[in-house]
Amino acid sequence: MGNIEMGPIRPPSESNSLLIRVTRGCHWNKCYFCGLYKSMRFSMRPIEDIISDIEAQSAQHTGQSFKSCFLQDGDALVLKTDYLLKILDALHHYFPTLESVTTYARADSITRKSLSELKVLREHGLNHLYCGMETGSDRVLQLINKGFDSNTVIQSGCLAKEADMILSEFILLGIGGKEFSEENARKTADALNIIQPDFIRVHAVGFKPESMMWQLIQDGTISLQSEEEIVREQRLFLQCLKEMNSYYVNEHIVNLLLEVRGDLLSEKSQMLSAINRFLNLPPEERLLFAIGRRFNMFFFLEDLQKPNLRSQAQLYMDEIKKKNPNMDFAFLCNYIRQSQI
Repeated sequence: MGNIEMGPIRPPSESNSLLIRVTRGCHWNKCYFCGLYKSMRFSMRPIEDIISDIEAQSAQHTGQSFKSCFLQDGDALVLKTDYLLKILDALHHYFPTLESVTTYARADSITRKSLSELKVLREHGLNHLYCGMETGSDRVLQLINKGFDSNTVIQSGCLAKEADMILSEFILLGIGGKEFSEENARKTADALNIIQPDFIRVHAVGFKPESMMWQLIQDGTISLQSEEEIVREQRLFLQCLKEMNSYYVNEHIVNLLLEVRGDLLSEKSQMLSAINRFLNLPPEERLLFAIGRRFNMFFFLEDLQKPNLRSQAQLYMDEIKKKNPNMDFAFLCNYIRQSQI
């Protein structure tokens, strides 16, 4: 893209959005599970550079209409409100077809804004926040060094909703290991039942070998869960969620059961049925599906019944067992998951 600066990531749902980098890295950058920005020093980009990029992208995309723009990197809401307003005004000047502007936003960045500030940002087009709450458990939040507690999670979510912003909450299944699995499911559901976000975006955790979380696994503080155990955690989490006006989605390739998605008001029972279909499979079938998913042969449970895909997965399974009869499949699947995020 020439001299236009781009950040490393965006949410899966923003795949067709205009991307504008307003900060570099993450201003917290201390979460034990995340290594994305560890080698990057946080900085706010000069406003002149940001507006220059907006103008350059406008020229580059002449004739192309964008409905959404995502502000990179880890949390644009950390910027002062006046700074953000200049960016938003420039965006709508150069891209008048924009219907929404979105960004990642830490819970403590949301609570540092007043309700009136959030409403002004909403009026100027910043209308969708992606908040990585990860969990509603105070013990797990402390374990992962998130930097805030569940009260901040709840306060920030309610504040965003009161400002009439669209709110997506990301949660991490398996982030507390076997030891905190039930607590993670129940406490996260408790927080979300109060917040009632527009979207609940579910991600299975993948512990990276270089992360502090992996050290916690190595020293026995927490234990890796199998794919089945993470799915059981998801079932409990979903069971504990109220039927609210929220869309629940396993949208990332890192998740085992991509078909588990739907409106919590009307499709909760269907989502639980999909989870139970997996859990009711014989153990070898559950493992075969997990291997097929992790090696991108299966994408949905029904793929297990397709002879050509099933035979491919079985060949992989047989080869793995032949090379390593004592393979730890929880370790293998975690290794693949962490490589996808």
